[in-house]
Parts: sequence; structure tokens; C-alpha cells
Amino acid sequence: MDRYLQLGDLGPSPLALLDFLPVRHTFGNWEVSQLHHFPPERQPEIAAWPAQWRGEGWLAAHASPLFPSECTDLTATRRYMAQHRPRWMQLFPSLLHDEKAVWAAFAELGRQGRRVFFHGHTHVQAVQQLDPDNRYRRLQGPIIRLHPDALTLVGVGSVGAPRDGNALRCVLFDDEAWEVELVGIED
Repeated sequence: MDRYLQLGDLGPSPLALLDFLPVRHTFGNWEVSQLHHFPPERQPEIAAWPAQWRGEGWLAAHASPLFPSECTDLTATRRYMAQHRPRWMQLFPSLLHDEKAVWAAFAELGRQGRRVFFHGHTHVQAVQQLDPDNRYRRLQGPIIRLHPDALTLVGVGSVGAPRDGNALRCVLFDDEAWEVELVGIED
């Protein structure tokens, strides 16, 4: 394992637990609205968390691959929200409950030439795929092989506040085999 991605809605309590791991953070809607709840000495660091991480063929962000270009980090996003007053769900749509957001996410993946998008936000582990023949389906794990010509949205679940049972949830991504493993850790 060469990196850990934390996709937002972390909150102040678990932050220190991750300090000893090579974690790359993105901010979520919780950090945007609740930055003042983090320790004052950590707020500048958190305010600089980026909106997205990218790799070869993949993208990761809190809610959607579509985000205003000027919202490069948490500070810029707070500024954007103060100036433009978007609806909350415009910036942070649910890829479980908003069909338009799902199709827009698939379109953005295709536009960027990426195969997979990892997101948090819903706190639910779920995999949605658009096949090359334009067929939409939900995939079940635990191990999912990503088809080279399909577009895939992966909800990573939640370690701190899962909304799909009591198991702590995350995913493992093998970017050489192009496989996603859905992990659930029971108490």
C-alpha cells in the first residue's frame, strides 16, 4: 500500500490518529461548514486541503468529480460559497440519490479520460458502473475488477459514521490490476 486517501467529513477527533500515516486528505462539506471545530493550530493545514486527488486513470474527491475550477482547496471553496451562494447540494450532490449527479459524474469521467472516481460524502459503500454499451448497473463486492472501457463510481463508505450498517468501511484500490476491494470491519 503506497497511499491512503481520506475523502472528507473527517471531523476533529480522528485527525490526530491519522498523523502517523501517509494520508492525503480532501475536504468534505463538514470541513467547509465546521472548520472552526478543528484545533486552531490545525485550521490552516485543513484549510489548504485540496478538492481532489488524481492519478493515472482515476480521480478522488468528497462528493463529485464536477467542482468549480476556482474551488481548489477548502479556503477557496468557502470564498466561492460566500460570493456565489450555491445550494449546498450543487457542490456536494449525493451519487446515491441524485440521478442527474450520477450521469454528470459519468460524463465528467469520460471527458477527463478517467476510468474510476472514488468518493465519500454518502457514507455508504456502493459501486456504480456504466458499461461500454451504455448499460448502468450496481456492482457487488467484495472484489470488483474494473473493466477497461467502463466508467465506475466508487463510494468508499465511512470509518467514522457509516450509513450502511455498523461496519467500518473503506476500499482498497489496486491500480495495477484495476481491482477494487470493498472492506467492512465489524466490531
